[in-house]
Amino acid sequence: MIITLASYKGGVGKTTSAIHLAAFLNTQAPTALFDGDIIRAASKWSKRGPGKGLPFDVHPIGQIGKKIRDYTHAVIDTEANPSDDDFKEMAEGCDLLIIPAEPETTATDGLRYTLEALIKGNKQDGFCVLLTRVLPPPRDIEAVKLRAELEANAFPVFRSQIPFLGAFHKASAEGVLVSYVKHDKNASRAWASYEAVGKEIVKSQTRKEAGHG
Repeated sequence: MIITLASYKGGVGKTTSAIHLAAFLNTQAPTALFDGDIIRAASKWSKRGPGKGLPFDVHPIGQIGKKIRDYTHAVIDTEANPSDDDFKEMAEGCDLLIIPAEPETTATDGLRYTLEALIKGNKQDGFCVLLTRVLPPPRDIEAVKLRAELEANAFPVFRSQIPFLGAFHKASAEGVLVSYVKHDKNASRAWASYEAVGKEIVKSQTRKEAGHG
């Protein structure tokens, strides 16, 4: 399975999501992350840790043609604000396109532009919006509104969502998965949120392979 994370808006948790979804999928079958971000954020993350690496392989996107056959799953982290042509190729070249979206006005504008690009490219399925950096109740009103808007317009959105937690920043700074962050009571909750998304992905893919849509 090839999963691509893409958005016209940066700073919405794209690389964090790519890393943690790759980590989850790697617990199911051999998985690699292919880093297509111009600043190589995932690659730099993997080199900051004490063991100088994450529990899955990270390769530059230029090696995908040679390396992808070695893995059951590939997660592709892409550059923010791609050209329309690049975005169309990203959407067509994967089994699932994940669009991270922070429920905040500027980020939501970026999401709408991303969804419009999918519509213009006649992309009818094979993509799903992931709400990230979601504030806790009662401050989650923007997330509630955005989810309702997406569902009202029949855009697919993951049931699970990623909370706004400082544990993710610590994970990036330490070069580890959030589940490895010590002395943070929210680290396990942060990891559980990506586990839940990963399980949704696996369940959906299993249904497709079984011919149930």
